[in-house]
Parts: sequence; C-alpha cells; structure tokens
Amino acid sequence: MANKIVIASGKGGVGKSTLTAGLGRTAAGKGIKTLLIDCDAGLGSLDILLGCDKDCTFNWMDVYEERCKAEDALIGVCDNLSLLPVPRSAETDYPEDAIKSFLDKHESEYDLIFIDAPAGIDNGVKRAAMGADRAIVVATPDTVSVRGAWTVARVLLQNGIKEARLVINRFDYRSVRRKKQFNIDDTIDQTAVQLLGVVPEESKIISASVTGKQLKKNSPAAKAFDRILQRIYGANVPLRISYFK
Repeated sequence: MANKIVIASGKGGVGKSTLTAGLGRTAAGKGIKTLLIDCDAGLGSLDILLGCDKDCTFNWMDVYEERCKAEDALIGVCDNLSLLPVPRSAETDYPEDAIKSFLDKHESEYDLIFIDAPAGIDNGVKRAAMGADRAIVVATPDTVSVRGAWTVARVLLQNGIKEARLVINRFDYRSVRRKKQFNIDDTIDQTAVQLLGVVPEESKIISASVTGKQLKKNSPAAKAFDRILQRIYGANVPLRISYFK
C-alpha cells in the first residue's frame, strides 16, 4: 500500500502547494513512484507549479463520475511523478468520498501519495483527509498562520487522521532575530504539533513556481525538502539551525 499523506494548512498563502510540489519532485528523483492529488477545487495550482497546466483535460470528478478513465485524467509530470488535477469549478457539493474512491482503486500503483488540501477547515479538507493515513500541517511562523495550523490539526484529528506533523515554511532567521517571526520552538508550542521540518525563505522558490521548473538540488529549500522526505521514511535527520542562518 502507498504512503498517503494529506498536506493541509489553516490559512492560505503559506506555501502548502509549493511544498507539495517540492516533496513530489524530490521523491520522484529518488525513484519513489509518487502521485500528487490537487484537492483545491476552483483554486488549484499544482499543475502550474509543475509546469503541466496545458496538459490538463480531465480531473478527479471526471473519473468519479466515469466521464473518463483514471489514465486519461492522470498527467505524467516526469519519471516517477504523476498529477491528478482538480476541477476548475469551486463547487461545494463535490462528493466527500471522491478522492478516497480513486485511491481505493489505484493506490497500489504508487509508493507515495501527497494530497494537497485546500486551506481552511471546510468540506474540502475533510474530502482530502478521507483518502489519507496521516498529515503534514504547514504554517509560516506568524500569529495568524500558527492559529490556523492549530485549528486545522484538530479538524484532521476529528476526521480520522491519527498522526500529524508540522512543517514550518518560509522561515527567516533574520526576521526571528528582529522579533518579526516566531522562533522554531514557539511555533511548535503554539501549534501543538510535532515538528517534521523547516523550509527556509528563498526567492528562488517563487521563480520556480512561476516557471514550473525544479529547484536546483543545492538550493536551501531543495535540501529542506530532501530532509523532510527522509524523515517521512523514518530517517533520523537532525535539525540544524545553521542551515537557516
């Protein structure tokens, strides 16, 4: 069975989809057969981040309602990496089991599946969580994002996710020293979620998002994605603050 992880946040704009794309590319580069599912109906961005937006013809609702086969909707991004696109319409009444139904039939075809949930705590998060075994909660180290992370972690727990881990995104050590961001310990304490990893603020992530190209392997963010992936698979990778200075 595949390792199925929902990636969620209480607040939009924290880089959740960028993290999903980065982890997906990192896993694929290691030979891990990976599927990314975009669940943010009407606001999906994974196809753009992965540079395959012109290849989107069908989506998971088309598969669910049998307008196409799964292979018609899936997009091969690169070796070992596929994307299942999201509907363009932001309807609120998509079936709660739409993602789970797809995974029940196709998860055996993959080693790792990341489900990119919409921000917030509405039915879209519940739909994404139904297909997952565990969660990554994404937060930036600020008051609003941290509060949202605390809330969405509880919603995930109520919806059957037994294990959630925190990724602190867009971390800037200089801002911490100027007291414009929470430090790592304060962010963990206020979300009450165990830490999985920290991704530093990096301007190259923005340019990569615009072009749909992969970050260079020696970039700080790419190294952070790699360390997070190793921890997902149980490796004891220490967190070194020097990485972020």
